[in-house]
Amino acid sequence: MLVNVSEKSYAAEARYTNFYAGGDITWSADGQHLYCLNGANVNQVAVQSSQILQSFGVASNSDSTAEKKKADASAEDIDVEEDTITCFGLSHERLVTAHRSGLLRLWELATGKLVKLWKAQHKGPVVRIEFSPCGRLICTSGGADATLRLWDYSNNSCLGALKDFPGPAWFIVFHPNVLRKEIYAVGADNTIYGWNYGTKTLLHKMRGHLSQVTGLSFKSKELDCNELVTVSRDKVLIVWQLQEQVESKQLKVVPLYEELEGVVYADDGCHIIVASGVGKLQQVDTKSWKIKALLSQSDFQISRLLHCSELKQLALVTTEQNILIYDAETLEPLKHLVGYNDEILDMCFMGDNDRYLAVATNSKHFKLYDTEHDMNCKLIVGHSDTVMSLAASQNLLISVGKDYSIRLWRLQHDKDCSLEALTQQTNCHTSTIGCVAMTHNGATGFASVSQDGSMKVWQLARDKQNRDLYSFNLRYAALSHDKEVNCVAYAPNNKLLATASQDKTAKVWLAESNSLQGVLRGHTRGVWSVRFSPVDQIVLTSSSDCTLRLWSISNFACIKRFDQECTILRAEFLDHGKFILSAASDGLLKLWNIKTSTCLQSLDEHDDRVWGVAVSGRSNRFFYTGGADSKLIRFGDVTQVTRNEALDQRQATLEQEQTLHSLLHAQKQLHKAFVLALNLNRPKASYDIINHFVRERDEDGLRQLVDQLNVDQRVALLQHVKAWTTNSRHSQVGNLILRHLIGDALHDPKARFYNNGNMVEVLTPYVQRHFKRITELNKELAFLEFIVQCM
Repeated sequence: MLVNVSEKSYAAEARYTNFYAGGDITWSADGQHLYCLNGANVNQVAVQSSQILQSFGVASNSDSTAEKKKADASAEDIDVEEDTITCFGLSHERLVTAHRSGLLRLWELATGKLVKLWKAQHKGPVVRIEFSPCGRLICTSGGADATLRLWDYSNNSCLGALKDFPGPAWFIVFHPNVLRKEIYAVGADNTIYGWNYGTKTLLHKMRGHLSQVTGLSFKSKELDCNELVTVSRDKVLIVWQLQEQVESKQLKVVPLYEELEGVVYADDGCHIIVASGVGKLQQVDTKSWKIKALLSQSDFQISRLLHCSELKQLALVTTEQNILIYDAETLEPLKHLVGYNDEILDMCFMGDNDRYLAVATNSKHFKLYDTEHDMNCKLIVGHSDTVMSLAASQNLLISVGKDYSIRLWRLQHDKDCSLEALTQQTNCHTSTIGCVAMTHNGATGFASVSQDGSMKVWQLARDKQNRDLYSFNLRYAALSHDKEVNCVAYAPNNKLLATASQDKTAKVWLAESNSLQGVLRGHTRGVWSVRFSPVDQIVLTSSSDCTLRLWSISNFACIKRFDQECTILRAEFLDHGKFILSAASDGLLKLWNIKTSTCLQSLDEHDDRVWGVAVSGRSNRFFYTGGADSKLIRFGDVTQVTRNEALDQRQATLEQEQTLHSLLHAQKQLHKAFVLALNLNRPKASYDIINHFVRERDEDGLRQLVDQLNVDQRVALLQHVKAWTTNSRHSQVGNLILRHLIGDALHDPKARFYNNGNMVEVLTPYVQRHFKRITELNKELAFLEFIVQCM
C-alpha cells in the first residue's frame, strides 16, 4: 500500500539570501523593517528574522496589476525594460525608486503595488531622492545637472526646480517640522544650501566643510528648531545656528580626527552621536562639548549611521554590507544582520543541541548564527585573510584560512552568540590551509591539510591547573598527496584519518601515527570530499568525475557507485548512515538510498556551486547548505508529513473510486461519474459513460456532458481520447469527442491549450488510419449492395 510513499524527504524551511548590495538603506519609523537597495530591487527586510518580506522593483512586480497597466498606459513612450535602481526614498506609506533609465516609480508599501510611473526630467540618472515630512512631496537631485526638482505626485505635477547651487546634490534633507517648508542640500562645493520650497527662495548658506558632507541632523522636530549639526570627511563636526541672513552662524566646530560617516541627535538634543569610518562611535555633549568614546572597533569600516528614535536604537552599516544594531543608551549589541554573504565556503554546527552555526564566507571574518533566536548573527574577528574551513566539537571551534594560521575558539556561555579566542598559531603550513577536522566525542586533537599536499595532526591539551587555558602542539606531519588536499575527516572512533586530493585518490591513515593504511583508487578526476560512515566500516568519496563511491575499509575496494550529472563537491551521511546527501557544482542536492542505490529526491534550491553542508549530528532532522550563490538554506525532514499526505491522498482516491463504481453500477448521475473518471484518469470508465449516450442516441446529452467541463478536464479528456483512438473498436467514440472539442477550439482562438504536448500531431496518424479504414469499408459495402441488386 505504501509503495509510492517516499522513504525520506526534505524540504527548504528557511532561506537566507543577500538583501543588501550597498547604496541606500533606510530604517522604518517603527524600527521593524529595513529597506535595502539590492541592484534592481529594494528589499523590505524584517529586522527580527532577517527575512525578505517583499521586494520593490520591475522584476519583482512582473505580474501585471490594474494600477500598473494604468500607469504604463499613461506613459506609452517610456521604455519599461528592467533597469537598476540608483536610489530610493521612504515615507510612512509609500516608497519611490529612481532608476538608471531616468524613471521614477512610486510604490505602495502595504500592497507592494506600483502606483505611478513618470520621467524625472533630469540630465542623467537621479542620485538622491527624498520624501517631505508630510509624505506628499518628493525631491530629486540629478547626477549631471545642478538642479533639485520638487514633485507633487498626487496632482501629477512638478512644483519647480531649485538651481542656485553647484550640483549634484548627494545629500538632501527636509526640515523635520511639516510647517517649516524648508529643504537643505549639500552642493559640490561642500556648502549646505537651504531653500523655502514654497517661495523657491534661498534662505541659508553654510560654509565651513572642506570635504564631502556625509551627515546632517536637526536638533528636534519643533517649529522653532534652528539648530543642526553636520559632519564631513574632513574630520570635523560643525553645529550651525540658522539665522535670518543667508550666511548661517557656526555655533561650534569640534575636530574629531577621523573621517566621519554619520551623525544623529540623541537624548532630546542633549548629545550628538557621531560614527567614523574606522568603526568608532563617539558622543559629544551639547553643553560642555566633551567627547566620549562609546564604541571602538577598528575591524569594521562604517559607511552609514541609522537611528530609530521610537525604539532608541542605532544601526551601523559596514562596507561589507553588515548591519549592526545597538541600544542607543547602553550600546549593547541587539542584532546583527548580514546583508551580503558573498561566497559561502564552509559551515559547521557547535554548542549544545547544535544551537549555533558557524559559517565561513569569502572574508577574513566568519559568522556565528544562533539558529534558535531568529538567526541572530555575530561577526567573529581574528584572521588576517580569508577563512577557508571550520571544524567544531561541542563548545570548541577551529578556524583555518589563507593566512596559514590556526585559531582555537570557545563559546561564551555568559553571552549569547559569542566566541572567545583561546589560542592561535601562525605559519602552521606553507600554503593555504584548505580543510580542518576535529576528533569526535570530545576534542582531543585535530588534523589540517594544505594546498601544498601536506597533512598535520595536532594534539589539543587543556591546562591542568587552569581549565580555561588550552594549547595545541604538532604531533606529526606527513606529505599525504602529490597535489592539493581538498578534505580531511576523522573516523567515528578517532583511530583513522581519511584525506582526499586532486591527485584522483583518497587515502586512509592511522590517526596516532603517519602510517598509511590504504589508498582508494578509482576516481578519474580530483576527489573533493571524504567521509566515514557513522555505523559501517565504509568510506564515502565524491569527485569531479561526477560520481559518489563507497569503499570498504577492510580491503579498500569500491563496493558501490552513484552517478550524477556534474562535479560533486560535497557528500554527507544522513539518518545514521542510511542515506547520502550530495551537493554538486550546478547547485543541485540529491538524496540517495544506500541500500537500493537509487536517488530518492532532488532539491533544486541553489543557483551555483554548493561548497558547504552542515548536518545536525544531534537530531539528524535538518541540515544547512551554502554556496557560491550566497544563499544559506535550512532543510528540514518532512518524511512523516509527506507520508501522511500520501496516505490522505490515497484514501481520498479510494473513496472517489468507490463512488465512481457505485454510480456506474446504478447508471445514475452520469455527469458526476464522468468528471470523477477524468479526475481519477480512468479512460475505460469515461469511455463506457460516453458509449452509453451513443447507444441511446442522446446527442444533446453528450453535448451537455462535454460543455460542463473546465479547461483542465478537457485536457484530461483529450488524453483519454488518445488512449481510445489507438484501438479501432473505440475509434467512433474518440472521433465523436474530437469533433466536439476541436470544433470548440476552432471557434475560440484562446483554446490553444488543447494542443498540450502536441496532442493534434499525435492523434492525426490514428485519425487518418481510421478514416481510411472507414472509407474502404464504405466501398466494400457499396460493391456488396451493387452485387445484391444485380442478382
